[in-house]
Amino acid sequence: MASKLYSFLNPFVKVLLRSPLHGLLSQNTMLLEFTGRKSGRKYVTPVSYYEGGGRVHCFAARDSAWWRNLIEPAPVRTWRRRQWFQGTARAELEPSEMLPTMRAFLTTVPRDAPFAGVRLNAEGRPREDDLVAAIQRLALVTIEAD
Repeated sequence: MASKLYSFLNPFVKVLLRSPLHGLLSQNTMLLEFTGRKSGRKYVTPVSYYEGGGRVHCFAARDSAWWRNLIEPAPVRTWRRRQWFQGTARAELEPSEMLPTMRAFLTTVPRDAPFAGVRLNAEGRPREDDLVAAIQRLALVTIEAD
């Protein structure tokens, strides 16, 4: 169901992020451009992101295919705040790496908690038990600037 929703919404989000109205989303939504490792085709997908530790982080459902292009470090471009940035991205499935990043991400971008299957506690922070379960369903993509 979520993939059908994203298929419908993503074209609108792409247009919005490139428009003068980008401010509605661009604080924590970006376009991620990468090349398919087998097809050689260029892809652009909108993703929520979090900046921390000098890196940009985003998450993808493990059952989606796009993040698999980044299992090995790969060059990417990100469109953030109406500007392209070059970087190198790598997908990660290691829980010890993912848990603190997921915690920081959902504390910063709590609107994404339902998409990750994470409930927020009374203080608005992600619940630890939900975080532990969520990282089993997600892949972390980390981008370092070139």
